[in-house]
Amino acid sequence: MANLKLIFSQKPMEGHLGDFPGSVDLHRVDETKLEPFWNDMVKKHHYLGYDSVIGSRVKYLITLGDRIVGAISFCSAAYQHGLRDRYIGWDEPTRLSMLPSLVNNNRFLILPWVKIRNLASRVLSLSLKRLKVDWLSQYGVEPIMAETFVDHERYTGTSYIAANWVFLGTTRGFGRQGKSFVFHGHQKGLYVKIMSRRFNSAFQPSLERLKSGRKELLAMITEKPVHWNATLEDLRDMDLTQEIMEKTLADHLETYKPYLTRVELDKHFVAMIKGMLSDLERKSIEPICLTYEKEDEFRNLCNFMSRSPWDNEGMLEEYQIEILRFFDDPNSMITGVSCSFPKKGQMSVGVARQSCGPLGKVNNCQNSVMTGIVSPDGYGLLDYELYMPKKWFGDDFEEKREKCRVPEDLEFKKENEILSEMINKMVISKLFKGKYVGVDAAFGSDQVFLDSLPQGLIYFADIRSDVRVFVGRPEMAVPESPGKDPKPKLLSPSFGPRLAREIAEDESFPWENVVLGAGPKGPIIAKDKCLKVAEWRGETPGKDVWLYIRQLADGHIKYSLCNESMDATIDAIRKLASMRWSIEQCFEECKKSLGMDHYEVRSWMGWRRHILLTFIAHLFVNKLRRMVSLNLDSPAEPEPIIEDSVKDNEYLAGAINFKNNHDTGRAKTLPMS
Repeated sequence: MANLKLIFSQKPMEGHLGDFPGSVDLHRVDETKLEPFWNDMVKKHHYLGYDSVIGSRVKYLITLGDRIVGAISFCSAAYQHGLRDRYIGWDEPTRLSMLPSLVNNNRFLILPWVKIRNLASRVLSLSLKRLKVDWLSQYGVEPIMAETFVDHERYTGTSYIAANWVFLGTTRGFGRQGKSFVFHGHQKGLYVKIMSRRFNSAFQPSLERLKSGRKELLAMITEKPVHWNATLEDLRDMDLTQEIMEKTLADHLETYKPYLTRVELDKHFVAMIKGMLSDLERKSIEPICLTYEKEDEFRNLCNFMSRSPWDNEGMLEEYQIEILRFFDDPNSMITGVSCSFPKKGQMSVGVARQSCGPLGKVNNCQNSVMTGIVSPDGYGLLDYELYMPKKWFGDDFEEKREKCRVPEDLEFKKENEILSEMINKMVISKLFKGKYVGVDAAFGSDQVFLDSLPQGLIYFADIRSDVRVFVGRPEMAVPESPGKDPKPKLLSPSFGPRLAREIAEDESFPWENVVLGAGPKGPIIAKDKCLKVAEWRGETPGKDVWLYIRQLADGHIKYSLCNESMDATIDAIRKLASMRWSIEQCFEECKKSLGMDHYEVRSWMGWRRHILLTFIAHLFVNKLRRMVSLNLDSPAEPEPIIEDSVKDNEYLAGAINFKNNHDTGRAKTLPMS
């Protein structure tokens, strides 16, 4: 390679791998004159940066034709890791003797201006073939297995899946410090790849036993391929192949498989999720069974949903951990709302004549309380509970409670109490890292509910138009007594409160035209007004809050209170208004595409399980969306670096004086030693 010259240019490269001339190649640079250049490039463009690695290492520059497109490196594997060690199934003496044969893919960089489909998975495949030779030559040990850790808050690991790496699970967030392990909180996904057939054969019993779960899930998924619904077909048009979607679904469902308690329940679990993700017109048990199971399994599938002893509460907790990690952001919001399901019959659990949102009137329905999570990265559903009307706890409903298998210790709770408990539970768990909560008018108009929210949370609460507030903060004084009447003893405000709708009609508070954001049916175009007010607490002022009023394009007016800082900008309040509506988008997607309201079960457990499986299916859709948004298979794609001005950066790599500039029409060359 003495005369080979490589080009480093920041000219964008976008498209498919087959669109570019030349082949993908790896050029080893450790212990060469180009190693400092590799170090500087990775330090600048990889989100983890790069510091010197002590011990074994192999580094490669990645080229496409003569263009440098990235970098990849390997080092010694983690000294000890429960997920990996249980996967292999070795004892402690064997682990210590075999550890030098394990390698870790510690850096993988595709340069930020390179957006080429299938490039990352191609590099992974080439790098392991090359590494087997180079590692053995350098260190006298044949590498038998590679591992890597993927930050799922940033990347999906799609290229590793496409390159047939195996996802083992998520780390607990501990790191080695001296002879002990210290919690650092950075949980990552662990992927491994067996590199040696002899190693795979030697550990076949343990590996097959531990790998069989995912293999069986994948076999169940591929046996009767999913005819994806329209939403997912749109994602397939963006180069998500059937194979990638099936492997991703197997990885997704493997997280929840341990809560099924019995192996024979796995196929029912897979069938229900496949049915919800499919293009079936109805996503209830019978059509799902006829499409993705055998006809004689109908009764078994019914039992799976209503009676089988699987741990749906444990599965829900696992789901909440996963989705809160998926959308973890300090600016995230918990959203809360009442969700109604119209019903014609009288025998389903919790059904009664009550306020029904979809119908806009009192009607026969089931009501539930649900929470969602929204962050800058997207939105999803978080928790749920069926609201049981008070009459269902009376003696005349005892027979219905027994038929619907309502828990005997269940007590009546108002919807506002249920939502308050949900939100407090999430905050106490420390899983929710955000600082906002958004609720609809049924909850926001209740001061007792708002007072019950955890300290430190900022709420954006819709209210009814008849809620009273003080425009400004009145002074409190004992009013003068008119005439000879006794002098009043109670303090009174210097001016009275006003109805929210009166303020909306008051032309002294002008409307502003604004686009709040994207809603389920397009841009949310509105007129709004925002002013500082004080709560009305039974003739006395309470806390200072914001009153936010918005008039939508159809003329409908919404009113909200927000306890954001009085120093906040109106744009900050508007941002919270657009976040609050995300849960409606969740319902739109889950009902329209995933069959959230298609259930035909009557029991307490059947309803809870159907909703939970809908949540799990919706999270899978979110994972596919993130794959597309992260350019499919660029798992270690860094954030672009934007410089304020054109600069020359000096890379001293031995005798090389390399200049990198932002003139994309020119490129510098690097000689390979």
